[in-house]
Amino acid sequence: MKWLTEVAKYHKDYLRIVRSYGEDVYAEDIVQEMYLRLHKYGDVSKILHKDGEVNKPYIYWTLRNIFKSLCMERQKHQKVDLDEIKHLTVEYDYISKKEAEYLLEAKISEEMDSWHWYDKGLFKLYRDKEWSFREASKETKIGTKSIFSTIKYCKQRLRDNCAEDFEDYINEDYEKI
Repeated sequence: MKWLTEVAKYHKDYLRIVRSYGEDVYAEDIVQEMYLRLHKYGDVSKILHKDGEVNKPYIYWTLRNIFKSLCMERQKHQKVDLDEIKHLTVEYDYISKKEAEYLLEAKISEEMDSWHWYDKGLFKLYRDKEWSFREASKETKIGTKSIFSTIKYCKQRLRDNCAEDFEDYINEDYEKI
């Protein structure tokens, strides 16, 4: 690693070279990256001449390549001025959506509370457990035809009494719920 010490003797020159590219902020970082690359990928015969002197054109091109890589990386990321962000409005209001969702669920629960206990219980099982009619019949020992009729009746009552609020929710007219 003696060769790396020899290369580091010209550290100020390397900083001057990077600054000549127009980079002041990351000049030190670019030079440090150059040391890392030389250590990892560099061939000593290319870095030092036979007489032990540093091959400055090789170092120059290494610094230039690192600088160009940094510039290309910067171009990938678009910078936005903070003043532009301050004037942006929120297009989607999550709080309003959650409040509307809560109100809709409350209206559905209120509607279900007005049902007969049998209809309410069977519909809750069907909805919450996501059973098919056959699974519900097997678990509750109630006939599939009876379950089908009850669920159909419950769904129709929900459509009749909560459809308008559901439409408002879907159309994002949260204030109408």
